[in-house]
Amino acid sequence: MATNSELVDGSSTPPAYDTIFSASPIQCDQSSVFSSRRMKKKRTAVLSRIRDIVLGPDFTPSSVVPNVNACAAALPASEFSKILQIRNIEGHTALYWAIMNNRPQALWALNKFIFISGYYSSVCEDDLRTACMITTNHDIFSQLALGTRSEVTRFRRFLGCPLDRIQVHMCDEPTNQFNVVLRIGMFQKRLRATATSTTGDTKLIHEFVAGGRIWWLRFHMPDFINGIWCVDIGLCWRSHPARLDAVLVIEAHNRKPGSTTPPEALKIPFSLTDTNFVALAPLKSVESVMTMNCGVLIVL
Repeated sequence: MATNSELVDGSSTPPAYDTIFSASPIQCDQSSVFSSRRMKKKRTAVLSRIRDIVLGPDFTPSSVVPNVNACAAALPASEFSKILQIRNIEGHTALYWAIMNNRPQALWALNKFIFISGYYSSVCEDDLRTACMITTNHDIFSQLALGTRSEVTRFRRFLGCPLDRIQVHMCDEPTNQFNVVLRIGMFQKRLRATATSTTGDTKLIHEFVAGGRIWWLRFHMPDFINGIWCVDIGLCWRSHPARLDAVLVIEAHNRKPGSTTPPEALKIPFSLTDTNFVALAPLKSVESVMTMNCGVLIVL
């Protein structure tokens, strides 16, 4: 045995067994074990209080902020943000229930601690989009910037363009009739800029919530040389199929020199009446619309 020990570690005698096995317990800080248990209890207590805030029957708006702040103070910022972005309350995130139960005070009090990292996790964003879709709440969808895409935002900022505005007006809820007003600043300039980008035919994509669905409207310019641009419309993932019958109205916001009346609006029908499609189906990716051949394509 001594010979083998010399070949392995160069020592004349093997180390004592008590030396081998006593190293780990001695180096282990027992306080870390208790600290871990305390942290687990804190997480459980915090989650229980958050659950009461978003699901509890006795909801008091004035007590939301103090309670949320107390929860945030009990845990490290990253840990608290992580808890809020996990589906740990009846299969959903806390913000999902705040939207579903129409508790805006809870939504914004919790949201400021989630967004401290600058973005939502994919799980949290999916939950938020689903809640806004079910409740047909475009205002919350817009305020949380859930329909804002990074490439669209980047080009808008580069050109010094103000934020685009989307307003949804329900006209007849039983029949899901609605009007959507989009104010897109520097539209033609941005469209040309994206078409000539080295990254390819970048699209201007806008999303909105109406009729219990999330819709997308996409503008792009596949033929820049001939000045041809296209517009597509469709449904986002998880939305129910819909029988589309709509009209896109494009109004000029500037009068021609010397004219007292604005130019006539351009009206583009969106309908499945003369097509082989029964209804629009939702897509996981807007970019797949061309390959899936789903949606309506209008070439101007």
